[in-house]
Amino acid sequence: MELIMLKPIQVKEMIENNQFDLIIDLRDNESYYKGHLPGAINIPINEIPDKLNFLDLYKNKSIILYCGIGSKSVSVGKVLIINGFEKIYSLSNGLKGYKYELKVN
Repeated sequence: MELIMLKPIQVKEMIENNQFDLIIDLRDNESYYKGHLPGAINIPINEIPDKLNFLDLYKNKSIILYCGIGSKSVSVGKVLIINGFEKIYSLSNGLKGYKYELKVN
């Protein structure tokens, strides 16, 4: 298995077509609340180890990870793949390259 990099337009279309089982924003809480992908949950990167039991429920499902510039999502994605996750995607260049509408809480 390998990490699948997606362009912003691909991510937008896949979200619209409900093709992800889990969308994870790896940024801090403050950044998440300022704007995030539709349907995303916030798990800051430093909390990932504590959330592995929860994430195990999605081991065979489609998960997209994203962060601010794309580097953290690639790192976390590789760790998940090493731990047996099968369908891990990452938003290329993170949210900085995503020019579509974000959700705000």
